[in-house]
Amino acid sequence: MANFDIALKKGELGEDIIRKYLEQKGWIVYFPFTKNKAHAFDMLCTYKKEKVIAIDVKTKARLNKYAAQGIDIRSYNEYMFFKKTMNIIFLLVFVDDKNGDVHAFEIGKEMENFQIGKIIFWYLKDMKFLFNIGKEKIEELSKFDQRKYVYRPT
Repeated sequence: MANFDIALKKGELGEDIIRKYLEQKGWIVYFPFTKNKAHAFDMLCTYKKEKVIAIDVKTKARLNKYAAQGIDIRSYNEYMFFKKTMNIIFLLVFVDDKNGDVHAFEIGKEMENFQIGKIIFWYLKDMKFLFNIGKEKIEELSKFDQRKYVYRPT
């Protein structure tokens, strides 16, 4: 079982990377004030008072066997419910803590996916590549690695 505090710190670093990226692009980023309670997304962002998007950030390496990233199906269903009821663009952003690539896609957009157990996956080729975080940030995130198997993507 992964240590929650370590995973939380790694996730916060990933969120900070995305916050800085968005702010450089002109977005205003809002975070929940309430801590230690479940929240629908990690950040709400506005652009020139004309656009609003919700974003959830996942900071983890891609799969070894597939060039894909995934999340728990329960979380996916919660994101879909939020998107449908709030009628807002909802982005899922993956920060790969091993190779540094950052990919994103809009929840609810038609995309090929597959499921293994309770996890739903999407192929990286179908997501939008945003940027690479660089060696320094990869090393910073690596301090919080809890992966139970060797990272060797095929």
